[in-house]
Amino acid sequence: MSRKDCIKKINQNFKQNKIGEYKKNSSNLYEKLQPYLDVAIENAKWLDKKNKNSKPSDSNPGTKVYKLIEILNKYIKDKN
Repeated sequence: MSRKDCIKKINQNFKQNKIGEYKKNSSNLYEKLQPYLDVAIENAKWLDKKNKNSKPSDSNPGTKVYKLIEILNKYIKDKN
């Protein structure tokens, strides 16, 4: 999927969920997406388990970004 198509898909999803419009480097993007974060992390973990015996290059879709988000969230929650 091209970057342009990806942004179009993100905007469709934002509109469907009444989040507004996606803007790169938006200062309130985290706040807009935060209500969906737990579900997104659970979905990513599920995909990670599904791709457990696959090479990373064959794990599409799939990333380990959720692990970074979990670590960073600890700092954000401590700050609030």
